[in-house]
Amino acid sequence: MDKKKIAVFIDWYLPGTKAGGPVRSVFSLIALLKNQFNFYIITSNKDLGSNKVYDDITPNKFFIKENVSYYYFSDENLNGDNILLLLNEIKPDLIYLNSFWSFTFSINIIRLKNKKLIGTPILLAPRGMLGKGALSLKSFKKNIYLFAAKLLGWYKNVRFHATNKVEEKDIRVYFSSAKITIATNLNSGTIIKNSVIKIPNALNLFFLSRIAEVKNLHFALEILKDIPSQIKINYDIYGNLEDKDYWAKCSEIISQLPENVKVNYKKELAFNDVQKTISNYHCLFLPTLNENFGHSIVESLLCGCPVIISDQTPWNDLEKNNAGFTIPLSNKQSFLNAIIEMAKLNQEEFSFKSNAANNYISQKIEVEKNINLYKNLFNESIKN
Repeated sequence: MDKKKIAVFIDWYLPGTKAGGPVRSVFSLIALLKNQFNFYIITSNKDLGSNKVYDDITPNKFFIKENVSYYYFSDENLNGDNILLLLNEIKPDLIYLNSFWSFTFSINIIRLKNKKLIGTPILLAPRGMLGKGALSLKSFKKNIYLFAAKLLGWYKNVRFHATNKVEEKDIRVYFSSAKITIATNLNSGTIIKNSVIKIPNALNLFFLSRIAEVKNLHFALEILKDIPSQIKINYDIYGNLEDKDYWAKCSEIISQLPENVKVNYKKELAFNDVQKTISNYHCLFLPTLNENFGHSIVESLLCGCPVIISDQTPWNDLEKNNAGFTIPLSNKQSFLNAIIEMAKLNQEEFSFKSNAANNYISQKIEVEKNINLYKNLFNESIKN
């Protein structure tokens, strides 16, 4: 029996890494399911915010690598007409969109569907973009679009993919009668035992995400202003400088930090260097405004790094499992207390929490179960 064909649209993809979680989500999905489906990755030939085209990739032409087909659009060729031509060439059984707000790779395809120029079933993964935290940014334009989309029924023939019950609820706020299937994001990372040295009153923290307001780095830095003088903190920041004005705001806060708190911007991490790098730290500190999954959270736990995060993620049972702290953004003092508590740990106490982080995430991921969930998700979307 021939494998079903799935056209996967994503604004930015490998070798680019600046778009963060969605790239990791799609990569893991493809790696784990490419033997069950024929995937066609359709993307752009530059990374997020970059003017440099990818080396060694010929744009506007299909190529196959490790049983997956890829098509990278150049800027001048990226339009609705060419996307339609491409879909007519592929004749996919399913179109899988990995953004709600991308004009070219989501909104435009929904427009073509409503004009009946596309007959293929569409599965849309909003990737957390309908969460309250994400919608609080540029909210006026977003709310106008959502109002029109609901009023005119633009998404009535679209199935949604939510990665958890919270995201399902977020989708239903705007599309109450939508068909929604929950399947948690996949992560193809592996468990790594953390062997970093831990001495009391010293803590190596890291931040791994896009440098953008929704990730709330400035909030993290403000908390570090109040670290007691006897505690030494090192906070290394990894991520794409997506918003230069926002980074200027963060840099100003960094200049005001006490001497016992050192902050370093380490630029971006190469895709394959994430786990081996972060396994050298004690803890992730990411008080994000919104995550529908949080690959950096998962990868931290896989590497035996407990996490200090906000309550705007699916990972809300960390403390009872000794894997970290989930804290409301309204409670700055609790973030500070969590950092101090982690800093005071000795080697034996830290190793206990590190092993607990490994155990927690290995139980949560359940890779084989989730692979079957995705197989059912895609097959049901194709049928309907």
